[in-house]
Amino acid sequence: RRLRVARPQARTRATAATPRATLEHLAPAHGRTQRPPPPGAPATESHRLEAKVPSCGFIPQMATSSARAPAAAATASGSWAPSTSRRVAARSRPAPATPLERSVGVGPGASRWATDGSGWATAALGRRHEKERRRLAGRPSRAVTEPAGDVPISSPPPTADERDSKSYDQTGQHTIELPELTPSSRENRFDLVIVGCGPAGLSAADRASSKGLRVALIDPTPLKRWQNNYGVWVDEFENLGLTDCFNKVWPRAKVVIDDARPDGIDLARPYGQVNRIVLKDKFLARCVDQGVVFGACAVEGVAHEGNGSVVTLKGGADGKFAGTEVHAKMVLDATGHARKLVQFERDFTPGYQAAFGIMCETDGPHGLDLDTMLFMDWRDEHLSPRYKEMNSQHPTFLYAMPFTETKIFFEETSLVERPGLEFDDLKVKLKQRLAKMGIKVKSVQEEEYCLIPMGGVLPTLPQRTLGVGGTAGMVHPSTGFMVSKTLLSVRSLVDTLVDELKAGGTGGGARIDADGVAERVWQSVWPDEELRMRTFMCFGMETLMELDIKGTRQFFETFFKMEQDVWGGFLSWRIKPLGLVKLGGVLFFKFSNYMRFNFVWSALPFMASFIKNFATADNTFNSDKWGGLVLQKPKLTSVPGQGPIPRPDTDKKRENPAAEPISGSSIDFSKLIAGGDIDKPQQASKLRPDREWIEFQQRKIFKDQAPIVDVLEPLANDAVVDVLVVGAGPAGLAVAAEMATRGVSVGLIAPDTPFVNNYGVWLDEFEELGLTDCLLHEYDDALVWFNDRDPAAGIGLNRAYGQVCRRRLREKLLARCKAAGVRYAPGLVDQLRHGDADEGELSVVSGAIKRDGNNDVSFNMSAKVVVCGTGHNRDMLQYEDGPGPGWQTAYGIEVKMPGHPFEVNKAVFMDFRQSDPELEDGSVESGVWRVPSFLYVLPVDENTVFVEETCLVARVQVPFDELKRRLYRRLSRMGLNVTQDQILEEEASWIPLGGTPPTSPQRTLAYGAAAGLVHPASGYSIVNSLRRAPAFADAVVSGLEAGGSAEAATRGWDVLWGDEPRRQVGFYQFGMELLMSLRIEQMRNFFGTFFALPKELSAGFLGNNLTSVQLLQFALTVFFQGNWELRALLLTHLASAGAGVRLGKAYAHPLLRALSRGNGTNDGSVSTVVDRKKPPQEPNFSSFARDLFSAEEQGFLPGFQGKDWWAVGTRPEYGERKSRDDDDDDEAGNGGGGSAGGAGGSPRSSPQGSAGSKGERDLVSSSMNAASVTSLGGDQGSMAYWSNGSAALVVTSAVRNTGARVDDLYGERRKKFLPAALLNVTGQGVVPPYLTGEMPGDVGWDPLQMGAQRDIMKLRERELIHGRWAMLAAIGVLVPESTARLSIFGTPGQHWWNTHIEWTGTSSGIPELTYLGENIPWGVFWLPIIHLPLFFVAEMLRTGRLEVEAFRDLDRLYPGGKLFDPLGIGAGVSDEELKILKTIEIQHCRLAMIASFGFIVEALAWGAGPLDVFGGA
Repeated sequence: RRLRVARPQARTRATAATPRATLEHLAPAHGRTQRPPPPGAPATESHRLEAKVPSCGFIPQMATSSARAPAAAATASGSWAPSTSRRVAARSRPAPATPLERSVGVGPGASRWATDGSGWATAALGRRHEKERRRLAGRPSRAVTEPAGDVPISSPPPTADERDSKSYDQTGQHTIELPELTPSSRENRFDLVIVGCGPAGLSAADRASSKGLRVALIDPTPLKRWQNNYGVWVDEFENLGLTDCFNKVWPRAKVVIDDARPDGIDLARPYGQVNRIVLKDKFLARCVDQGVVFGACAVEGVAHEGNGSVVTLKGGADGKFAGTEVHAKMVLDATGHARKLVQFERDFTPGYQAAFGIMCETDGPHGLDLDTMLFMDWRDEHLSPRYKEMNSQHPTFLYAMPFTETKIFFEETSLVERPGLEFDDLKVKLKQRLAKMGIKVKSVQEEEYCLIPMGGVLPTLPQRTLGVGGTAGMVHPSTGFMVSKTLLSVRSLVDTLVDELKAGGTGGGARIDADGVAERVWQSVWPDEELRMRTFMCFGMETLMELDIKGTRQFFETFFKMEQDVWGGFLSWRIKPLGLVKLGGVLFFKFSNYMRFNFVWSALPFMASFIKNFATADNTFNSDKWGGLVLQKPKLTSVPGQGPIPRPDTDKKRENPAAEPISGSSIDFSKLIAGGDIDKPQQASKLRPDREWIEFQQRKIFKDQAPIVDVLEPLANDAVVDVLVVGAGPAGLAVAAEMATRGVSVGLIAPDTPFVNNYGVWLDEFEELGLTDCLLHEYDDALVWFNDRDPAAGIGLNRAYGQVCRRRLREKLLARCKAAGVRYAPGLVDQLRHGDADEGELSVVSGAIKRDGNNDVSFNMSAKVVVCGTGHNRDMLQYEDGPGPGWQTAYGIEVKMPGHPFEVNKAVFMDFRQSDPELEDGSVESGVWRVPSFLYVLPVDENTVFVEETCLVARVQVPFDELKRRLYRRLSRMGLNVTQDQILEEEASWIPLGGTPPTSPQRTLAYGAAAGLVHPASGYSIVNSLRRAPAFADAVVSGLEAGGSAEAATRGWDVLWGDEPRRQVGFYQFGMELLMSLRIEQMRNFFGTFFALPKELSAGFLGNNLTSVQLLQFALTVFFQGNWELRALLLTHLASAGAGVRLGKAYAHPLLRALSRGNGTNDGSVSTVVDRKKPPQEPNFSSFARDLFSAEEQGFLPGFQGKDWWAVGTRPEYGERKSRDDDDDDEAGNGGGGSAGGAGGSPRSSPQGSAGSKGERDLVSSSMNAASVTSLGGDQGSMAYWSNGSAALVVTSAVRNTGARVDDLYGERRKKFLPAALLNVTGQGVVPPYLTGEMPGDVGWDPLQMGAQRDIMKLRERELIHGRWAMLAAIGVLVPESTARLSIFGTPGQHWWNTHIEWTGTSSGIPELTYLGENIPWGVFWLPIIHLPLFFVAEMLRTGRLEVEAFRDLDRLYPGGKLFDPLGIGAGVSDEELKILKTIEIQHCRLAMIASFGFIVEALAWGAGPLDVFGGA
């Protein structure tokens, strides 16, 4: 039926030897027939054993059981598991052979074993005469041999148990000796050289050699087992004389249309599975017997000459065929879907049939009828909601071949799609189907990956290279069947070729008209009649691809209820063109009205091309809709995150996914059905704690980085200096060197640790700093991918990138420090105490210096100014109150990967192609989505690469283990497998983004990440820290000279956090909070727009180079260049409570500061004593852990967020928490007191300090058990900190600001149209009993009792529709009234109803159309005429008088979705908030109806407009 690529699974494959046939028994003797066993002969052991020789097939053999199992039936519980009447067998057993099987020579007992002293052989295949065996044995040519694998071709018969369990397997190998390729020349050409040893090529070699042609067959592995499983209709193989090559035959087949009719449609046409081992052995034996020679190598190319062709070879054993030329009269390309040699004059754009199948043993009887092959099962009730939605547009069916009660072949098949469906999706759907059927797979013997190109253009006709099989377009375009058609076409091809060559003379040097021969051979293969048939089938294929599941079901139900001669002839290429036209007419006549409409609608775009090609027998059928005049949106045929990810080295011009055999996909099916770890996210509590990853990163040792004590002069324990810098990361070293060069004494204190982070930088930025000599690698460009539709090679940003060499940068910074006289002590700061600056007192820093092998030595150093360059630690500084940071995390590995696909001169900056799918129940509506992450790649050389999975920013940190899982899954989907021994280095990068700035001014200065110099929207900081160090040093040193330590601190903080830096960082933080809220598609949309901006804006934004005014220009450019979806996101994010307010405060900071000083609200008090072990605020390390476990308590998996993501956890005062253990802090070797921390880095930097592990665990435990750890979804205060940039949040804030509650608007206790006191006086009877408070806006008022006389829901529907029109009308009145009054459009004094047709004063005689006194184009006149029928259709759909499948299940009043709620106002709110919104809407509707009525009365009675009340214009 199809070409399939099968991959045996070594874990489960049988190891018992299976019988094979020897060479001399593979082909029957000429003129002899095989006699069936004597009638009534007992089924002896030898007979039963013999039946399964060549026992190597895996495609189901059709067997009949004496006790037939009923077809699958629906149970009372609604499941459609097969009947269990067969589930009494304790083990798998082959069914007795049917008369049909015995008639074709297959099945148990149909053939016999015989021994003749030379081994066991298959009697059903016949014996060779003894003289033939001697002749073959004595042939002088050399032999082509290949490894035989686990099982020889001939072996003793299996035991009874082995025969029962392995009777239908096809896992053996071929060990036949093949004659080797002989030399040739222009004077001694082969008649035919065939490239490819599949069924097409081997059968062509067989027939050509039998006709006396001299044939050579070229294939790299001619003895390789065919991996494809072939299913065929029995009558087709009978016509070919190949009935002895069946593995199993079923007397009938069945098609199941839907879940309501599980019995399906019976097809009384026998179906068989081909035994691929027997078929190939048969062809090989004939070819060897008839003199075919074989070349075990590949083909480099072919060159055509006047009288023949020259085929150039490559490869072979030890490359012995490299450059060898083979001369032939004609060349035949039989390379299948690879299409190696034939030429195409147009792009090949087929549809693809994709299928995933398994040959398996089930745990207990599977329950399917052994007499029936399940040809198609279109049921889909077993699918989960996500896959059922996908199946509605891209349906798949089950194809099943039962062999025994426990041995069966299952295959989930997509008939045809463009592009083809992903195998991962097919695996999941098959797993869900088997679970619904109640079938448990015990073991999988073989997996099959089938991808068949269907339709598309044929090769250029004619051409010198001949073609047959898949390369010549012989796949049935509507079904995928191919093998029978190919074997039949071989006959006409070879017979025509033989006649043509004989006409040109005999002998290797005969001169022929090769062009003419090729033309006539192609005409015999594709005559006009066949071309018309194929055009019809291609037309059918395109139409089928347009049908949804309902249309597909109705099509096949009608198709298979036709006469068998009709549908059978269509499937077998037997119906002639006129018959096909008749078939189409009969189908259309039998279709339902629904199907007729959908079929015509689906076929119409291809009708013109079909008619043209069918009438002219042309080869130019166009698969583009409307001939390519209409742009087609790419179809999403798979769940995002499934299937292969194209590698960057994929040939951009090669669009043939079937060119190479497919042997696997990212999902392991055995694990999938076992219910084990199938590569899904795990609970945070089950992962390795991130604290351990961070400590692992901090404690790395790089021997190539010299200790600081070996470079800098020592700093005494009681030293007194002008400036003491705490921290020896890039920021600390840079600022220490800059200050020392300005003439002040500088001391440096920090643990003596190396730079451990990988830093990526833009090359132009490092060139400005004069640090290009510190780069390890320079890349000509950086690549991005936004989605799966982007080119495989990526999109270049046209901006050079670089990877910093940690060793060189550290050496350079240390050299600057040494030259400037900086002194160093390897200590850890415990306490910082500031003296009275007015009295000239110094700051005292105390702690301990680490000594190897000795006790720690305490120190007390004094300095005028203390600068903390301690990275992301918050231990030694005080920070402003406000929202916590976002978290950027990344897990990366530098790995040995020979021949990796990444270009060594290009970095991968962002690859947003999704690594894995969303959760099954995740959607915008459900409020759960996967936090986006991307791939970042820095190639080292051709065999080494650094790959990293990065989460740009998230409210709750994405754990490193989750990122590691995503990275390995992504690499697996790219076909890149990594083992532990290949890994050179692991990296865990952790960067807090944004958050509140340090309180300023305060006596302790900060620099680098500790001072908030990390870019809040990208994570970059190293360039910013190195660039700003001179200005910072100037300010501090000048402050020391002008006014002492207090003035130095003031000036230093002003450089870092003055008015302009606050505005800049406020804008960047606004962007960070927007990014934090985006789903993957929104993130792709944003970055697609971002990188399309002018380079000075995008590069300036990433590099912290834009002023606050330029940032506003940047925002406006993004707004105008983005699409409406992005504009809506930006507007709603700006208007949301929190983000927009903070941005406004940042820009208005000078004014707010002045007001606070005037009100005396800012006393500027900052503690003068800072204790690292009792920091002023909660450390980052404990806050991220608390939030992570709080999110788990609320049901979030790591790496996933919900609609209340901004409200995870609480923010209790830090003083309420437990204090941390001092010893653990010291052991960590970091904290705020002098880590090696500093600048952080590009999005690759790691922390330079951490809290004590025990303290963190205490905090986490306290947080998880505290009653205060709850969701803030209903907490108004949470809105002050975070916003998610969605319209839903803006609406949520608005709803909450109304103060409305559901209890006030619904139910018996709702507020009525009269106050409660008056209702008590008048009595409850004033509120009609049918107004129960269930509807929005029900205030109990219906004075005319209309609801008692009519359907109240109908009345509500009309009220709501009229109200919505009235709201539009009110706007439509007020807008033109305003524009006319302000002379923007229209003349003052004109009103909304002033429309005129002016006939006078027109030179053309055509009247002018005016509105509000302004001329308007006549085209506008047609708008209402066009709108009226559209309104009519819309009303027909709304009232249900016209039904469209897409709108069938929508709520008539509140349909929602992107079409009816484009801003998502109702998508992400709670049920209570949605009820309040409905009430608000109906109240506005009523107000608008009253207003509109007033406008009309005002116009009719007084000729006035609604704004005339304000006086004349």
